[in-house]
Amino acid sequence: MDQNYQQPVQQTAAQPNLLVFGILSLVFSTIVGIILGAIGRSKGKAYIAQGGELTGASKVGFILCKVGIILGIIATIVCVIYGIILAVGGAALSNLQVNLQ
Repeated sequence: MDQNYQQPVQQTAAQPNLLVFGILSLVFSTIVGIILGAIGRSKGKAYIAQGGELTGASKVGFILCKVGIILGIIATIVCVIYGIILAVGGAALSNLQVNLQ
């Protein structure tokens, strides 16, 4: 009785759909974009830690998550600076109007 035994094939989890997280992190390039990019990156890192390799759309999505995080940080900083400028400018304008009267 000669039987051929094969090693069981090690299955890894399906590739995460990182492209969705990457695109959404670019579309919502503020705090929401940072959060979505971080979720996508953590899913990608977890997949790689399980022994998987990102290919195709998942690899592109992983890169877009990085870009989305960076753009989200930049957009948030610009919004904060713009808000400060508006607040200071509005206060200066109201002081100017009071002095003119």
